Amino acid sequence: MTDIKHTEIKKRIVRNSAAEFLRSYPTIPIIILMIIGFSVTTKNFLNPGTVRTMMAVNTVALIAAIGETFVLLTGGIDLSVATVISVSAVISATLMEITGANLLVGIVAAVAVGLIFGTINGILIGYGKMTPFITTMGTNLVARGIAFMMSSEGRGVKASKELIQFGFKTFLGVPLITWIGLILIVVFTILLKQTFWGRRVILTGSNRTAAKYSGINTAKTEASVYILSGLLAGIAGFISIINLGAGIPGVGDSLLLIIIAAVVLGGTSMTGGEGSVMRTLIGIILLAVLTQGLDRLHVEFYDQYIVMGILIFIGNSLTIRITSRSSKAMH
Repeated sequence: MTDIKHTEIKKRIVRNSAAEFLRSYPTIPIIILMIIGFSVTTKNFLNPGTVRTMMAVNTVALIAAIGETFVLLTGGIDLSVATVISVSAVISATLMEITGANLLVGIVAAVAVGLIFGTINGILIGYGKMTPFITTMGTNLVARGIAFMMSSEGRGVKASKELIQFGFKTFLGVPLITWIGLILIVVFTILLKQTFWGRRVILTGSNRTAAKYSGINTAKTEASVYILSGLLAGIAGFISIINLGAGIPGVGDSLLLIIIAAVVLGGTSMTGGEGSVMRTLIGIILLAVLTQGLDRLHVEFYDQYIVMGILIFIGNSLTIRITSRSSKAMH
């Protein structure tokens, strides 16, 4: 009888663990089904070359989406992230061209530009109490305008051959630029889960009034996530130069939808307080698999947008269910 009870307890633990895992990462079954479906309908869907390309192409969106995750966790939104990538890339590439392909100058320039825009957003939203949607829409337009003004008639600023060659280098079969993204995933997962600042971000998003009564400086916390978003957008801008071989003013045009979609599809709530960096990684993987599969099936780009929109509805509904179940469990 004792052995039977122990077996039953173990089964319950396994079931509960599996259920909790699916609640935390609800889109994983969708990814598995898509991989199976595309593998059946297309040839060599996940061959090593394709996987490497998918990882490299989506690294820029991944890095920027980490910052967007923190913004959404506070209940805000950053619409400027994609054009900050563009302006960071253009200014960084321009300065590297002027200084004879000085890599350090390029990195510092991209990060500095991202920090400037992130700080502007942070001060206006955190301390100025301005609406995130309108504020970041404004900085979006400013960044876009500067990016095109800095480039020659909208053309890209070419990168050095050494920098382009770096984009093709791999370690353990994974592109080096993707390793940068994965390292950032680990770092910011720890910051979110294991630090007081991470807890302040989540509490600010879940219940701002309670956060204030707990002694949390919500204005400072809110400002910090926009600064972080700008910083990571700057890094993503520099990575885009490596990826594309140039600083292109329009590089962010199609990225905003992908960045926000990845965060939402991963399971981060747009109302704040629920989500994680790992969920965003899952969201990026989902979109990468979906885009690659639809491209292989020769689906037109506008039809891909329709599919992506439907997936956002599904992802948002899953997040609402997760949030409501979590709140019920707490009560």
